[in-house]
Amino acid sequence: MEEKQNLQPSPPGPVTALADKRQEKRLHLAVPVKVFPDINSLESHNCCTYEISANGARLVAPPGIKAVGQTIWLQRQNRRARYKVTWIGKAGTDLEGQVGVETLEPGNVIWEPEIKARIMRS
Repeated sequence: MEEKQNLQPSPPGPVTALADKRQEKRLHLAVPVKVFPDINSLESHNCCTYEISANGARLVAPPGIKAVGQTIWLQRQNRRARYKVTWIGKAGTDLEGQVGVETLEPGNVIWEPEIKARIMRS
């Protein structure tokens, strides 16, 4: 299986290129989250998702996201989980200012209510 760190998309269709390699469907859903870029610090930034899934998300890149492989905390309401940055959108591409993250805690889905609500509506 290909490592996700090598999935840096390239224009003109970066979102499609990523979607072709995913093993699960992502929901196009804007969910406000709090990002803690340093897991040893209480400093956080508010941002929003573009897409979510049980195992990851695409986010507006908050300050403090510096490298692929970086471990961060995401918090949604009163739920918090550790995530790993899997890609950072390159300058000049459609994904500039965005990051992809993958959970390090698969049993702790911080946006489970949003996913369940969307499934029930479909």
